[in-house]
Amino acid sequence: AFDLGGGQDVCLLLHGLTGSPAEVRPVGEALARAGMRSVGPLLPGHGTRPEDLFGKTHLDLLRAAESALRGLAGARRIYLCGLSAGALLAIHLAARAPDIRAVALLAPAVAFSHATWLFAEVLGRLPVAPRVLLAKGARDVAVADDRESVAQAYTAVPLSWGRELRLLAASAREVAPEVRAPALILSGGRDRTVSPAGAQKLALRLGSPKPVRTRVFPASGHLLPLDRDSAEVCDEVVRFFVGGK
Repeated sequence: AFDLGGGQDVCLLLHGLTGSPAEVRPVGEALARAGMRSVGPLLPGHGTRPEDLFGKTHLDLLRAAESALRGLAGARRIYLCGLSAGALLAIHLAARAPDIRAVALLAPAVAFSHATWLFAEVLGRLPVAPRVLLAKGARDVAVADDRESVAQAYTAVPLSWGRELRLLAASAREVAPEVRAPALILSGGRDRTVSPAGAQKLALRLGSPKPVRTRVFPASGHLLPLDRDSAEVCDEVVRFFVGGK
């Protein structure tokens, strides 16, 4: 977890399923340099070993995100930024908290692609034993260096989380019209985890002021803050938040 900067405005940054706050830390560091406090909590069942996700559900992640948001009470302005499943959590928080200033959704996992579609939409509908671990392939990063390991992600995921991810995505789509804060949606053109079409549909479904700003980074995969366009992704979020004050 991290808590960076010391400004009166604060951004809550939420990482994705099987990941860690390291996935969104580059954005947090950029916001801190711009004068904003940035808080990135470690979600339940993460940051240790995949087995610690057994017995956890998407509701546990949502409750933890809500608790982290309550911990920011007293800030002048509050912003949200989420990556993948963290973006789904951010949608829920923004729908329930009308005082959110703005929200940035990075590779939001509202519609799945490739192996993630199989995991959530097919295996996630099977009655399974709760303690089945599935080995994961390489993380969805376009760069050929060690940035995948920087994410500190699990190399396996409980099969039961296929269902949890599907339910979290469905509920986020359902509450999206209740979001009133201005929204930014960023996607990777080489993303093999979520479908780019999902981001476009989400932009139309959000209750945010229209048009919702969207941008695709053609050279990057799913983990936008760690991929080829990391600096530009961070700059885009900073401009959206700081420039919109």
